[in-house]
Amino acid sequence: MSSTTNSSSFPITEAQLVALFMEAVAYGIHVVTFIQCLYTWFLRLRDPSKPSRSWPWMSVAVILFAIGTLDVSFNLYHNLYAFVIYKGPDGAESQFNDLSNWVNVMRSVWARLSATISDAALISRLWIVYTSMEVHLFVVAVPILLWLGATACAVMDIELLSTLHLSSSIPGEQRLRPYLVGYYVMTLVLNVLATGLIVYRIWGVHHGTTGFYRSNSLGTDRVTKTIRIFVESALLYTVSVTVSVIVELAKSNAYYGTSDLSVELAGITFDLIIIRIWRGVTAEQSPAFARSWDREVDARRDAAREVTSIDRSRAVSPIVVRLETICVDNGKDGR
Repeated sequence: MSSTTNSSSFPITEAQLVALFMEAVAYGIHVVTFIQCLYTWFLRLRDPSKPSRSWPWMSVAVILFAIGTLDVSFNLYHNLYAFVIYKGPDGAESQFNDLSNWVNVMRSVWARLSATISDAALISRLWIVYTSMEVHLFVVAVPILLWLGATACAVMDIELLSTLHLSSSIPGEQRLRPYLVGYYVMTLVLNVLATGLIVYRIWGVHHGTTGFYRSNSLGTDRVTKTIRIFVESALLYTVSVTVSVIVELAKSNAYYGTSDLSVELAGITFDLIIIRIWRGVTAEQSPAFARSWDREVDARRDAAREVTSIDRSRAVSPIVVRLETICVDNGKDGR
């Protein structure tokens, strides 16, 4: 099965050059967001009033940036070797179509690893948001199962890729398709589900705290920004994964560009979320934050009950006074 029969409209040599350009642009954006992330983190460390438990999130950002750097470096090396260094038969096309070439295998490792870490961080955020609820184990159970399934598909894909030793493009090889499609579909469902649950929890708490009072424009604006942060960041990565599934099913070599782009987008979206969190655009991601939400809901409900009881007493008192007046008047008349 040669890639030329399935993707003659977009040869693999052109696809690899376009993929290199796309990833290089995305990597430049990743560098900018990572530097901003580092700068915001250092400012946070110097502020004694801010919690110091931000190093796990910074560690994830560093790992994703390192993976993005490795992948774009391998991409550049692969193109240089295929177009400049390699002098064998069939030229660059034979190099790119060598499925079990160590560069192809390692680049698949970087792509799957970045997505696995990014999805694990998303599940961690979901756990934090729901940690104060009794159903938090049930809420994260399905995303964890999807994550395990996607990881298993990724491992099988890489294992098969390293042992096939065929001349074909990745989207053109039929035996890789079940694992690739399964991996992308489970990753897509996981991201949509986890993001939706986070947004639902944030909006639910906001609705619970404002339902007893007149709408607070400042609080509503903050919640809107919080929801927009998660939705926008998830949308970037989700779109790239969706396009990857489509081009894989279409057996198009455009798969290389979308796959390379996803590696950088995993780091970019993570950076954007924690930058805006640490700058105070949204709330701190910690168990204390989730507990404080529930405490605020309970406090406002208690206050609302007090307000309701006062309103009821005020509503009843004129009737009581009127009845007392009538009784007194009747007594006087009777005398």
